[in-house]
Amino acid sequence: MDITSQLSGLVDLGLTRYEAGAYVALIGRQEATPADVARIASIPRQRAYDVLASLAERGVVVQVPGSGVRYRAQPPDRVAQLLLAVRRRELDRLTQRTDDVVDELLARHRAAQGGDDRSDHVEVLRDREHAVERIEQLWSEARTEILSLVRPPYLAPPEPEDVRVVEGVVQRAIYERSLFDDAVMAAVVRAYADRGEQVRVADELPLKLTLVDGRSVGFNMPHAVDGAGAATTVVVYHEALAATLKLAFEVLWQQATPLDA
Repeated sequence: MDITSQLSGLVDLGLTRYEAGAYVALIGRQEATPADVARIASIPRQRAYDVLASLAERGVVVQVPGSGVRYRAQPPDRVAQLLLAVRRRELDRLTQRTDDVVDELLARHRAAQGGDDRSDHVEVLRDREHAVERIEQLWSEARTEILSLVRPPYLAPPEPEDVRVVEGVVQRAIYERSLFDDAVMAAVVRAYADRGEQVRVADELPLKLTLVDGRSVGFNMPHAVDGAGAATTVVVYHEALAATLKLAFEVLWQQATPLDA
């Protein structure tokens, strides 16, 4: 990694360009004066004192006792943890503030929509990554039940050790048997079962489907022309549609076989 990448990484962690340059300048030396740092890092000399004082206040560098003003860099692993901790606190504050703003706006939106902000709401997602994130969000919003039909292609399978289920939510899933031709996918399914998901297996499934709490539906429409793996994901908030598809799910559930059968 070159020095430009190192500087960019430190800026991503919350340092200014001058602060990142000053820290990198100190890293390769036991200690240095502000004048030394200004020269090595190409920082205006009058700014170097303020920059180093700021870094010392944040625990990134320490002032060396003795005559004259000299500084020493703290170890990079310690600095990274300090800066990450600050970033996490900032993210926590942003998350809380976002939740508060969203709650306020949702209340206004529901009022404008007659109390239901998602009635007959349809989202069409053509970007693969966006689709994966949206379905994961549907899962995170679940309060009582998640029903799934799972068939190839699996857009973003987790590693078996990273599999999680939603606590306090009943999860039932029917997997197409062809998924088990892939050893990794077989391990993923087994991991879901081990963590509490109720799993059954069907020889063939008509489409990939997610039903959440009897009101949210997500399903894929494969693109035959664009090749394997290409699909449009549709998310619909509609209780009547969800109820109809749940009836279809229950029929498939009765026809499918338990995982270990």
